[in-house]
Amino acid sequence: GLAWGQTTIAVFDFENNGLKKHEVRQLSTRLESEVVKIGGFRVVERTKIDEIMKEQKFQMSGCVDECLIEIGKMLGAKQIILGSVGELAGLYTITVKLVDAETGELIRTSNYDAENGLKELLKIGLKKVAFQLIQNKSSKNDISKNYRNEKDNGESLVEFARKAKKISDISSNK
Repeated sequence: GLAWGQTTIAVFDFENNGLKKHEVRQLSTRLESEVVKIGGFRVVERTKIDEIMKEQKFQMSGCVDECLIEIGKMLGAKQIILGSVGELAGLYTITVKLVDAETGELIRTSNYDAENGLKELLKIGLKKVAFQLIQNKSSKNDISKNYRNEKDNGESLVEFARKAKKISDISSNK
């Protein structure tokens, strides 16, 4: 049944930029699983998404953001997750967006680059991406969490703190 107060969310298969079809499907399924683990959402069953795509004769390949938002609405989703995954010069990269299905407004984005292949993307990257998309609000309290994500890029805490302070100063001087 429908849990009171939970937002319904649909997770679509990623756009494929150079991977095998089954790899993309598995990565999409894993992101869906990570969203379920975080909780607080009612996630639309993948089979229901597939059914609507067939019924409406949508082709995943030709279905861009607007089309996915339309399908999300048909499924009763308030928000949708869509994105792309690919490989470029040995780097596996994923970019994911959380979109309001009612307005088409971009709520949040997240991306992850895995230097150690699909295994890293599957085991670490998707968990981080799901967490970044689903976090309820971004605030200064998130700086330590963001640092943990940035640290993987070789940035020192001092450099990160300087950047965070600049961002904080800029946003408070509006």
